[in-house]
Amino acid sequence: MSKRLYDLFSPAFKRHPFATFARMRQDDPIYAHVSPGGATTWYVTRYEDVLAVLRDNDHFVKDVRNTLPEGVRPLLPKQPTTHELINQNMLFSDPPDHTRLRALVNQAFTPRRVEQMAHRVQQMADELLHSMAAQGRADLIADYALPLPVMVICEMLGIPAADQAQVADWSQAIIAPGSRGLSNQARKQKMRALVDYLQQLFAHRRQHPQDDLVTALVQAEMGVGMAATGDKLTEAELSSMVALLLVTGHETTVNLIGNGALALWQHPVQLQMLKDRPALWTTAVEELLRYDGPVETSTTRWLRADYEFKGRQMRRGDVMRVSLASANRDTAQFTHPDQLDITRRDNKHLAFGHGIHYCLGAPLARLEGHIALNTLFGHFPHWHLVHPPAELHWRSGVLFRGLETLPIKT
Repeated sequence: MSKRLYDLFSPAFKRHPFATFARMRQDDPIYAHVSPGGATTWYVTRYEDVLAVLRDNDHFVKDVRNTLPEGVRPLLPKQPTTHELINQNMLFSDPPDHTRLRALVNQAFTPRRVEQMAHRVQQMADELLHSMAAQGRADLIADYALPLPVMVICEMLGIPAADQAQVADWSQAIIAPGSRGLSNQARKQKMRALVDYLQQLFAHRRQHPQDDLVTALVQAEMGVGMAATGDKLTEAELSSMVALLLVTGHETTVNLIGNGALALWQHPVQLQMLKDRPALWTTAVEELLRYDGPVETSTTRWLRADYEFKGRQMRRGDVMRVSLASANRDTAQFTHPDQLDITRRDNKHLAFGHGIHYCLGAPLARLEGHIALNTLFGHFPHWHLVHPPAELHWRSGVLFRGLETLPIKT
């Protein structure tokens, strides 16, 4: 086992990871951590190298089965397990499967559908903030940053309001069980409950279609409107796709709102500029995504086969973790990257990834972040932090970067 040079998992690191990332970019831009069992995980931290990995779908794969030698890839069981019913989506697939799945979901998750949500997002933000204002004290995460995107994605999918809190709770088990304190058994139970719920919803939409994303995806499963290509979603792909939209449809936005609000409270001059010049909100959201974005490390990739990358010899099955948070603070790409500058132009951040796995929900997250933060600081300018930033707790885990709570008061 190699000596661990960097602490990438402690609460202290999660509070401020950027100094560690700066050291890694300088001294160990492609850092190999070997586990006690001998498995190697590569951490990639420089912008140029991160971009190279995200663009290379031949050597770095998302489906771990593609690391197996030719002819030994296991067949899927005839009856999909809960795991297959959750994970057979484009996030964990490679071309040509990824190409087919992305094309199908793009037919349902259209820019027009996102644009149509702007008025509803504004309504929801206003209602949540007025409720908070009546109390005079709130947790920005639990009372605003979390419920807003949950309500938005559930409404887009067509999940009834009465079921949304339960569905959101189940969906947490998929992507961040550690930060929620779930045991493995509890996680499995919640995942199974979500799958059962979705399958009942699909059955209902097949008989009673509506103008929502679930109906559009059910029709994709049935091949409606796609007879020319014959492309369809399987049962597992359908449930996996909806689960993916549920999770990614709110997790990223929760952290964009929470991290963004904290950053602005910590930079009052920048916040005042926004109050004086609301037209800056478009570039401000992009800068907040770069400065302290919602995703710390992209989802796992594996080495398809032995490969030399940037002078490092990697082996089949090694894990690749690319740090989007580190890349977004790279001095080789950004001028004064540790400074928050809401007027920054040509901001080619990687908060939503890059390449074929670029976040499908990026336009929705931008819309929600813009409305949520603009409404918070525009309509309720007197809210402020209850605790100093150093006392705040960040969620554990290597994937997302977000606060557990953010107490505020008037």
